[in-house]
Amino acid sequence: EGRALYQVHYESAEGQGSAFYDMVVVTTPLHPSRSNFTFENFDPPIADFPGAFQPSVTSVVHGYLNSSYFGFPDPKLFPFTSILTTDTPDLFFHAMDNICPVNISAAFRRKQPQEAAVWRVLSRQPLDKQQLKTLFRSYYSVQVAEWQTYPRYDAAKALPPIVLHENLFYLSGVEWVASSMEMMAVAAKNVALLAYNRWHQELEKIDQKDLMHKVKTEL
Repeated sequence: EGRALYQVHYESAEGQGSAFYDMVVVTTPLHPSRSNFTFENFDPPIADFPGAFQPSVTSVVHGYLNSSYFGFPDPKLFPFTSILTTDTPDLFFHAMDNICPVNISAAFRRKQPQEAAVWRVLSRQPLDKQQLKTLFRSYYSVQVAEWQTYPRYDAAKALPPIVLHENLFYLSGVEWVASSMEMMAVAAKNVALLAYNRWHQELEKIDQKDLMHKVKTEL
């Protein structure tokens, strides 16, 4: 039908492969620190996006909370399941919370403050032994995951485009407005509508005049 096709090369557990597609939606950040995507033979070429992501460390600790550190010498009187902090240079963690199993049975009960429980601790750097001893009287296990959580925001930074090329769409640019699961869901719906309308040449549905007034009226 005279449409260009995209050849996508990929690697999987079975090895390397490739396939042709009429349309491609990229749903992973394309910034150099987050992606190993490359685009070949595009005119004009697709440039790298500027910006960096904020690193974070998640430590999942199974142990006894040191409630004295938070001003409660008697652990039975500790009333919180989540602890949030402000940005203080001397503080080595951002937040911690008592987490529950994904599948909760009818007989499940949350651990009491004096009992061993599973806590999630968020920090900029991996916790050392002294920091763990500060937060916990004792612990059985520690599991650590380091990841790039959200963009480092800059008011002057331009947002990545939604349309990278004809029938090539980029979903994750919305993270540079606000990074959340809800924002990604909105972006996914918008890209799906945009791709559908462009494919079927229903261009009058794109960038509609007075759209915000119509939405407010419907609400």
